[in-house]
Amino acid sequence: MAQDIIELRTGQFSALFISINSSSLTAIKRALAKKNKTSPSLFKNIEVILQFNPMLEKVNLIALKDLLAEYQIHLIGVADWQNHLQRELILAANLSILGNINNLSEILPEPRDLPTKIVPHNVIDKQVIYAKNSDLIIHGDVEQGAEVAADGNIHIYGELLGRAMAGVNSSSGAIYTQYLDAEFIAVNSRFLYKEKIPTEFLYRSVRIFAEKDQLSFHPF
Repeated sequence: MAQDIIELRTGQFSALFISINSSSLTAIKRALAKKNKTSPSLFKNIEVILQFNPMLEKVNLIALKDLLAEYQIHLIGVADWQNHLQRELILAANLSILGNINNLSEILPEPRDLPTKIVPHNVIDKQVIYAKNSDLIIHGDVEQGAEVAADGNIHIYGELLGRAMAGVNSSSGAIYTQYLDAEFIAVNSRFLYKEKIPTEFLYRSVRIFAEKDQLSFHPF
């Protein structure tokens, strides 16, 4: 199976990690346009940390940063660089140098818990709800095309048909829903698209949580 040119995944804090698997700005632009078309609400002033790889040694990083900004993706730093050459390329582009993605929590501030965010209605297509440093409660459905995220737990007292991401900014969190038929789910950097969700947990009440390197499901 071919590797996606553009890959986004959640980290253990509010930024996302972005992996770019091409040395061609033209190919990167096509991939960005495709992702923006299929999931436009994802690209709304998001902050990302770039995971460096050898292919990016051939890329103009200043032009790459400007290209990402065209899609409202703001590059706040570069992680996983491996040698002096890569470090100098990053610095020459005036980008922030970060370390290994598994150790970034040591240099980033600890989140502060805030009161639970409560949404008393359905979350509709193209709507995005984010509960920063708190849990999220939805008294309604998360419709197809809608996205909800929280640094803590997500409780959906309705149907989960869109996208849900819990534990975005922490090492804990879970998704609780009365009805699972989601487009995408993620907890603590572990994620699944709809076609990969185990069918025995669809269309029922379920708790979704991270266990080792995968998502686990527990009906309730």
